Amino acid sequence: MRESLVLLIASAAALRTPLPPLGYVPAALSASAPPRTQSLLLRSAARATALTAAAAAEIKPQLPPPEDVPSARAVTVLLLCCAIGAVCALDRVLISIAILPMAEQFAYSDSTKGAIAAGFSLGYCLGLLPAGVLASSGSPRQVLLGGLVVWSAATCATPLAAASSVPALLATRAVMGVGEAAAVPTLQAGILQAVAARFVQPERRSLFWGCLTASLSCGTIAAYVLAPPLIAEQGWPFVFEAFGAAGLSIAVLWAVLGADAPRELDSRIGDAGAGGGDSAGGGDGGMGEVPWRALASSRPVWAMTAAHCSSNFFMYFGLSWLPTYFSYQFGLSTADASTAALYPFAAGAVGSLAAGAACDALVSSLHFRRTDARKVMQSVALGGPALAMLALCLLSAGAGGLQLERDEAEAIFVVAVGCQAGSAAGYGCGAQDISTRLSSLIYGGTSVFAVIAGASGQYFTGWLLEQNGRDFTPMFALLVAVELAGLVAWNRWWDSERVFE
Repeated sequence: MRESLVLLIASAAALRTPLPPLGYVPAALSASAPPRTQSLLLRSAARATALTAAAAAEIKPQLPPPEDVPSARAVTVLLLCCAIGAVCALDRVLISIAILPMAEQFAYSDSTKGAIAAGFSLGYCLGLLPAGVLASSGSPRQVLLGGLVVWSAATCATPLAAASSVPALLATRAVMGVGEAAAVPTLQAGILQAVAARFVQPERRSLFWGCLTASLSCGTIAAYVLAPPLIAEQGWPFVFEAFGAAGLSIAVLWAVLGADAPRELDSRIGDAGAGGGDSAGGGDGGMGEVPWRALASSRPVWAMTAAHCSSNFFMYFGLSWLPTYFSYQFGLSTADASTAALYPFAAGAVGSLAAGAACDALVSSLHFRRTDARKVMQSVALGGPALAMLALCLLSAGAGGLQLERDEAEAIFVVAVGCQAGSAAGYGCGAQDISTRLSSLIYGGTSVFAVIAGASGQYFTGWLLEQNGRDFTPMFALLVAVELAGLVAWNRWWDSERVFE
């Protein structure tokens, strides 16, 4: 009888059938079983009930931890960051469109145009390192808010400064650059790094950064789409005032809804005892001691610097001079020149997303080392523009009796900017590969050199155009050399292994 009862209990546990209440003894046995047997039955039933409960607990579906499911507020922060990135790019590009009617009104020379473009870059350069340090050691949310207010106010003030004098315009552009310097370090290596670390799997982070880079390209596209008709109907001062006001409106939203990290969002919803959560760089996560000598001698850091410089040299040329190129080369109006410059940056938006997905696929599906995947993407980002600029050199010089047409020039720039967007999965993610704690400082530091390179190219382009009768061919040749130099340095020095904390 004992063996039969034990088998019955075991079968019930295996089949997950409900057992009788603890202490229940079947009536057929209670009258005939001796006390010792009844005691054994009670102990066996109790043990079987406990085992059944434990087994039931083991087969319950395991829900993902809360950190794996972003809250609605966290998604709001992601969307706001992308919106701020788009406005950042839009405000930066406005001058390259408005400079055509501004030059007619104020009789700007090409050198003056180059100086105006470089004035923004100078302020951007001066603000990058302090912004990176503040984003790492303080609150990225506050740094981004301050920068957004400063550059939006400077954008609104641009028409008044231009009407005053060239030095006043240069100063306003520099202040705008200081404000925008707060955007990239805080977005890429501050707030969104905290979000990515908590919500985004490592094998999907290249796509995540590609989305942010695509938002920058969308801002550039919006400038080329919206500014020309507004300039035609309302005049060029209106676009600065309108888009500057839009930036200030987004600043209000960011002040209310922005946060340093998802945990802070959760604490705002109702975690009163959380004490504000962990920020991306504040509290215990401060920057602490910085290994300056190790940073200065790190080959991956110098690889990032070289690739960043080469990439900026090309991109700053495109952002500042592409509408002017189409106007000079093909005699286009402001609206038509802006339309011609639009398609390359649309390709850049698509290229950023494609680069992120491609890099993730190289690592997860084709089992590339992350180092090799980064090298492939950055090689495309530098080699593509080099080949495109070489083609423009040859066509502009009439090699082989060929003549450069507008459609061909547009197509070549589409390829160049689309390939250059691969940097989002190259040096753009490099700082997060080699360090977490110092990533915003590393990105800000390499950006200082990169902005100097880009600003030098902006001014040098204007000077060169004045010297050679507005011929862009020598500039295209210089771009080829700069892109190839960055390509060699990147592939020689880059390694994605973690070097710093």
